[in-house]
Amino acid sequence: MAEKETKELATREEATPAIRRERPMIPPVDIYETDEGLILVADMPGVTKESVEVKIEENVLQMKGEIVDLPGEDVQPLYAELRGNEYFRAFTIGPEFDLDKVEASMEAGVLRIFLPKVETSKPRKIEIKVA
Repeated sequence: MAEKETKELATREEATPAIRRERPMIPPVDIYETDEGLILVADMPGVTKESVEVKIEENVLQMKGEIVDLPGEDVQPLYAELRGNEYFRAFTIGPEFDLDKVEASMEAGVLRIFLPKVETSKPRKIEIKVA
């Protein structure tokens, strides 16, 4: 009976071919707030300026990067910590940021995004006068 179960299991595996799609890696992101806005710093090793995409759709900031510094396909790593060839991360952006003035830069695998605050959201110091 065990032989019959093994055959059925093998048949089921053959009938449904394994389609394995790698999910994107989630880059670690540091977020800093200043009086002028937010600074997001994302580590994306292996990603270049040409292979990164930053976009905002419906108040969601999306960053996507493809690793391009991989060796040839015929080379197998002895040890690898990166499991994939793409990064993806998304954040919801509130109304206090001016989405038309967002800036992004990429250097040495580090993506830096600046989200400026809307003028009315910036703190302002009120001068105190002598009466």
